[in-house]
Amino acid sequence: MSYVCVWSPGWSTGGGPGCDPAVLLEVAPRVAAEERGVIWADARGLPAGRVAEAVLERVGDGSARAGVAGVPVVAEVAARGEGEEGRVRVVGAGGERAFLATKPLALLEPGDRLLALLEGVGVRLCGELAVLEREAVEVRFGAEGVRLWRLSRGDDPRRIFAPVPPERSHASLEFIDYVVTDPERLVFTANALLGSVTEALRRRGEHARRLVLTLSLANGGVWRRTLKPARPTASREAWLRLVRGELERLTLPDAVAGLGVEVEATEEAGVRQGDLFDRGFATAGAVEAALSRLIEGQGEVVVEPELTGHPLPERRARWAAVPLDPAVEGVRGAGGVVAEPRLTLQLLSSPLRVEVEAVERGDHRAPVRFRDRAGWRRVVTAAGPDRISGGWWEEPFAREYFRCITEDGGLFWLYRDGRRDDWYLHGWWD
Repeated sequence: MSYVCVWSPGWSTGGGPGCDPAVLLEVAPRVAAEERGVIWADARGLPAGRVAEAVLERVGDGSARAGVAGVPVVAEVAARGEGEEGRVRVVGAGGERAFLATKPLALLEPGDRLLALLEGVGVRLCGELAVLEREAVEVRFGAEGVRLWRLSRGDDPRRIFAPVPPERSHASLEFIDYVVTDPERLVFTANALLGSVTEALRRRGEHARRLVLTLSLANGGVWRRTLKPARPTASREAWLRLVRGELERLTLPDAVAGLGVEVEATEEAGVRQGDLFDRGFATAGAVEAALSRLIEGQGEVVVEPELTGHPLPERRARWAAVPLDPAVEGVRGAGGVVAEPRLTLQLLSSPLRVEVEAVERGDHRAPVRFRDRAGWRRVVTAAGPDRISGGWWEEPFAREYFRCITEDGGLFWLYRDGRRDDWYLHGWWD
C-alpha cells in the first residue's frame, strides 16, 4: 500500500486544512484526516505521485507538502521535512530506513521528556537511535522509548485505513437478444451462476447463510427473493434446490431479461473431525442432507418438546423447532454407544374417552377393566390416584390419574374427570 500524507505548518497550530477532506475522494478511494493536522490518502494501485499532486491542488494551501511511502511514518516525515526540493517527496520501497536515518527525532513527535533524555545522551537523529539495541533502549527509556525506536527504523504498525472488506460473492447474466419465460431455462442458468458463487465460497472457507435471487423483468421491473437454507452451506446442490423451488412457484407479470444471485451473509466454514471407530460417522452426511431437504421443503420438521408449568399434561409441553446441528448430533457422535433401555410415555394429543368398570377403594374408585378401540382390557394393577385440580384462571379441572397394568402386560395411563365422572385414556408406556 502507498500512503500519501499531506501536512502544512499552519495546520499543526490548529488552523486545519481549508477544504473538506471529502473533496479529496475525487482523486483517492479513501481519505482520513487526523486532528493533529495531517491528511492521509490511499494511493494503493494508483500512481502515488500524481495522487499526491492532485490532493495538494484540491487542498489549496500553498505551504502544504506531501510525502509518499509504503510506511505511514516515512510518508509523514517526508511531508514534514524541510529543505526538500518540490512539494511532493516520494520514498521508494526499501529506502525507508535510509531516508529516516538523517532526519531529526523531533519529526517523530516524541514527548518533551523523552526527547530531552535522548538529546542528553547525544541521540538527535533517527539513525542514531535505530542502531541501538532494543534491550538497551527499553532499559534506559522504557516502553515509550521502544515505540520511538521502532518508528526510527521504519517499523510502523499503524493502520491508517481499515481493511477493505471482500466483495460478496455474486454472479449474474443478462439475456441480451431474447427473454425467458420457461422456469426450466431459468433453473439451468441459475445452476451455472451458483457454480461460480459456491466455488468462490469454498476458496474463502465460507458458508452462505442467505442468498438473494434477483430477476430483471422485460418491463424494467425487478423481482427479488432472499433464500435461506436449513443450515449455512456452500453446496451448489442445496442452493439449487431452493432456487428451483422458488422458481416453480413463481408468477411474474412479464418475461425475464436477466438473472443474478448474490450472497447476502456468510460465516466461517466449520470443520468436523470424524472418528474412524464411530459407526455412525459414515452415514452422518447422508442423514444431514436428508434432514436439510425435509426442512427446506416442508419447513421445521425436526422438533422437541419444551415443558411449561401447566398442571395438565396435554398442555404442559409444546413442540419447538430444533436447529439442524443438534438434530444430527446423535448421528455424528454416537460412537456405537447404546442408550440404556427405559419406558417412554406416549401421550395422546387429546385424551380418549373410554368406558371403565371401577370398584370402590377407600376414598376413590379404582378401574378394574376398560374398553378402548381394541376392546376390553382387564386391569391387574392400578396404582394411584394422583390428583390434580385447579383452573381458577381458565376452565376448572379435577382429575384422578391411575397407572394401570393390564393382564397382557400393557402399561396405560387412565384418569377420571371428577367434575363429569367420565374416564379417559391419556397415554401408555412402551
